Amino acid sequence: MIRMPKWLLMVLAMTLLVAVAAPVMAEEVKGKIKSISADKREFTVTDNDGKTHDFTLNEDGKVKLGDKDGKLNDLKEGDEVTITYEKKDNKMMVSEIKRKE
Repeated sequence: MIRMPKWLLMVLAMTLLVAVAAPVMAEEVKGKIKSISADKREFTVTDNDGKTHDFTLNEDGKVKLGDKDGKLNDLKEGDEVTITYEKKDNKMMVSEIKRKE
């Protein structure tokens, strides 16, 4: 039987915990686009409860138009979208925007 040091087991356990918890940190908002500033990668969405949220698209953020890839320029005011984001430095950074088709 191979014996591992306790500290190594603890490091492995913590790594597994972080790997499992990381996807849970992302949040979602569904609503309509209120305004877009594509050159700044910023946009505002009014959610289904009437609350407005300001977002910034990550450098590697994805825009999905149905089952196709798109760009922020392809979206327009009034489009129904689902936003996947994380809060970083008091900003809501978007990893994916899905436009409802």
